[in-house]
Amino acid sequence: MSLFKKSVAVVMALIIGLSAVLSTFAISADVRSGRPQFMSLSDYKQKLWDEGIPVFTTEQFLSIYNVIGTIFRVVSGQWLFAPERIEVTVDDFVTEACNHIMVNCGLDIVSILTNAPDINDLAEIANKVFEIDTAEFRKQMYDKRDESWANGDNTMANLYYFLGAYFSLIEKCEVVSEPTAADPDVYAVYLRLTYKDGGTDEYRPRIFINTVTGECTGVDGTGLVGIGFNYNLADLMVYATIDGWMREFGFCILYDLAANSMPLLWHYVTRRFEFEYDGLEWMIQIWKGNYLITNGGEVGLYNRTPDKWGSYYDCATDDQLLEMSLQIYHGDELLVNQEPQYHWWINGFKMCDRMYIPNSLTMHFTIVMPDEEMLNAFCEAMDNHYRKDVEYTVDGLKVSVVW
Repeated sequence: MSLFKKSVAVVMALIIGLSAVLSTFAISADVRSGRPQFMSLSDYKQKLWDEGIPVFTTEQFLSIYNVIGTIFRVVSGQWLFAPERIEVTVDDFVTEACNHIMVNCGLDIVSILTNAPDINDLAEIANKVFEIDTAEFRKQMYDKRDESWANGDNTMANLYYFLGAYFSLIEKCEVVSEPTAADPDVYAVYLRLTYKDGGTDEYRPRIFINTVTGECTGVDGTGLVGIGFNYNLADLMVYATIDGWMREFGFCILYDLAANSMPLLWHYVTRRFEFEYDGLEWMIQIWKGNYLITNGGEVGLYNRTPDKWGSYYDCATDDQLLEMSLQIYHGDELLVNQEPQYHWWINGFKMCDRMYIPNSLTMHFTIVMPDEEMLNAFCEAMDNHYRKDVEYTVDGLKVSVVW
């Protein structure tokens, strides 16, 4: 196909596909009803400030997903995503939990799972080229998985499991749950897999849902599936664990620059307060804004020795944890509420049906300092910050900050 024809095909696919998608959410109800409403720029800005913007629904996401796949097919002659689907079923308990999320923020996890494309193409090619015995390869990977789990390395255990399952060619996946023996109010969620070679397996990623508290957790403080985050189903809130993998990587300004390079995924504002205390250079950094499909904020506690340079800091160690609390508001609506707890990175990210402008969010947080020296150093850093947009009060060794 000539370059001209390919270009025309791409344009036509974009026009047809994106028009169908955008028509589902880009036109307001007033316009569709024939009663367009016009407002001044200042009123529009105020409306965005007060109401935010709707998040993408799962239906819209799947529509865009299909459009991108179709465009790729038109241009290359190949499917970017296989049109076939893996057979996925979800049991009633997990479906009920997912429906709670869908009703409150529009994310339909069950629909995403049941629309998962068949991802076996590359594995099938690799199996033929390297003559892989899928049953034997799976056994080797699962032995390494069990060894990693026994050593407490959940991240590597999940990686070995993924490799074993992927190259075995998944034919069917059942998402199931059952009450744990230790506590009937806590359910374990796991997968039953059927492979194309006839083998079967159960993958237990150590996801536990407490039906009383709504807490969805992993094990050993590493978060769900070792990702470093837990989830509260009742509050629709994601939050970091103390011992997540991120703690090993400290923090530097490059992380913020990387996030700001992807504004459709992360859109937040941040402040850094740097000071010296007890022979170390300290930084308390705060953030608020949009994170993927959530609104929320963070307070991080970092330090480094004076011989270090640049913007890199280490995360606070166990003996440097401070008691902190965090609340995030949009107007009078409380989105995130983290009660006082010892942490190095207290945060909360609320799944909502709307995304709010970062500066329209108000952060309240408290930190209890170990002594007056650190208290005074932190307060002085806030006083000297060039933005001068935080307010604070002091009660003993506790600092209460509003931003």
